[in-house]
Amino acid sequence: MPALRVQKFTASPALQAMLVAAYAADPLDQLICPVAGGRYSTLFQLIPAALAVLRVAAGIEPEPAELLRWYRTTHIEHMGHLTPERLVALGRAEEVIGFLEAIRDAPFD
Repeated sequence: MPALRVQKFTASPALQAMLVAAYAADPLDQLICPVAGGRYSTLFQLIPAALAVLRVAAGIEPEPAELLRWYRTTHIEHMGHLTPERLVALGRAEEVIGFLEAIRDAPFD
């Protein structure tokens, strides 16, 4: 029987730092809106779009490793089967945030 390959999801130092910052964010420092240059405004600061996506996702996924896996490898069907990481790189962070907010705000049955 062949050995199972376990894929380890590693992040660049910058992505790893944003992942840590996403979970450490003050819950009162809510996202307000996107601004020029691929950044988002919060109540207290300007942050990169990738961090904005990770902060919203961290409110849904409590496990950092799973969040990183989702961000880097999950293809979102109704967004052209692109990963959140690729969508952010293409300047589509606002769409990903809307997608996450719809999931977060959906009523449970």
